[in-house]
Amino acid sequence: MRRIRLSAAVLVGATALLAGCGGSDSGSGKSADEWASAYCSDANSWVTSLDDARASVKSGTAPDEAAQTVTDETNSFIESVNGLGAPDTPDGSTSEATAKSLANTLSGRVARVSAALDTNNPDVTLAQQTTIVRTQVEASLNDVKTTTAKLGEDDAELGTAMAASSDCTSLAAALAKASA
Repeated sequence: MRRIRLSAAVLVGATALLAGCGGSDSGSGKSADEWASAYCSDANSWVTSLDDARASVKSGTAPDEAAQTVTDETNSFIESVNGLGAPDTPDGSTSEATAKSLANTLSGRVARVSAALDTNNPDVTLAQQTTIVRTQVEASLNDVKTTTAKLGEDDAELGTAMAASSDCTSLAAALAKASA
């Protein structure tokens, strides 16, 4: 009987200890403010890099060099987004899913850019390759703009943090400049 009580006490203690671990469903431990700042800062760097690459093509940089920059910067941004986890908010898992969906979409766009540049098809001209890259860059910028708005709408606490974040204000300005 004593052994049963001791086992039950250990089980209850272990259960209580495990219940205390983890807290919310987020897993990242980042507050809404920290998460918003990290997302917007990384997105702002990415948008600026893409806009610079796009401008470099207009000023004479080879499209394949610009496309490589786009690919590298996008892959880095995807890694950052996938590493964010969920913000520590009631709707954190929804925000994480939205961010990961963006990362998946951008991965597809990078694949299309790479395929356009790596084609062995002699019928695909440099002008067509440039058009494909430009189209994918513009769509990617729109994806980030749409996702950023969705993050703020779907998670009220994160939306408040994003509205107060100077990093998110900078991101909005970079997106507006890139869209102009």
